[in-house]
Amino acid sequence: MIKRPPPQRPKVRQDMAVQSPIGLDIREVNLTDNLGALEYHGHFDLTGRAYLENTQTSAQITLDRTQKPFIIGGPLGSQKYIFEQLHFHWGDHDHLGCEHTLEGCRYSMEGHAVHYNAKYRDFQEAVTKPDGIAVTGFFIQAMGDTDLPEFNKITHGISKVTEPKSKTQIDPDCLTWMSLQDLSRHYYTYKGSLTTPPYYESVTWIVYKSPVYVSRRQIEVFRNLCCSKEDQTKKIINNFRDVQRPRHNPRVVFVRNCINVKAKL
Repeated sequence: MIKRPPPQRPKVRQDMAVQSPIGLDIREVNLTDNLGALEYHGHFDLTGRAYLENTQTSAQITLDRTQKPFIIGGPLGSQKYIFEQLHFHWGDHDHLGCEHTLEGCRYSMEGHAVHYNAKYRDFQEAVTKPDGIAVTGFFIQAMGDTDLPEFNKITHGISKVTEPKSKTQIDPDCLTWMSLQDLSRHYYTYKGSLTTPPYYESVTWIVYKSPVYVSRRQIEVFRNLCCSKEDQTKKIINNFRDVQRPRHNPRVVFVRNCINVKAKL
């Protein structure tokens, strides 16, 4: 009788995608100084039109321009990813609201700039592909009573979209608050998923380490958005997904420095 060895569990590639969000910890990641700079093209231009919409689940910004903004470089290499929309996640108070956590800490809000791979026809085609989506994530923290002027370009429009599915035009350079930090480096990146249904594992996540600080009032106005036309007391709050427990440990990289710095164009 031949004794067979016990079956071995298949090895899992660390670069396989996991469900998002995850907890990020600088002590448990790979550091790199060798990626090219992550570049933003056109996001902060004062051209075209910008719209803010109450989607019943979030506040979402879209841009109407002849030339669509895109990102390139960093973990994306030479592949362009075209801007689709930006939306926010927040809680019912200032001590939670973000989706990813950073070394166990939660911030008041998390903004997601969603981009799709330019090799696909549109977002709908790209979203199901493993390399289809890139999301740049920004922690936003409520602190004090002094407004961040660049963020007011968004919050001034919130009072006009309290009704579900309502929409208003805002300043076309409404994304400039993102550019107040160095966007070429100092971010975590990993292969993950959408944090809303159907949770496709098609996202290259790029989450910046440093939060953007705004006033408490600027976060509070988001809690006035209604999610039901029938019941005005129902507000959009706690619209974040809890941190997931990955089925395997993902490969998370922190981009400490980059080869060439060219982030704001």
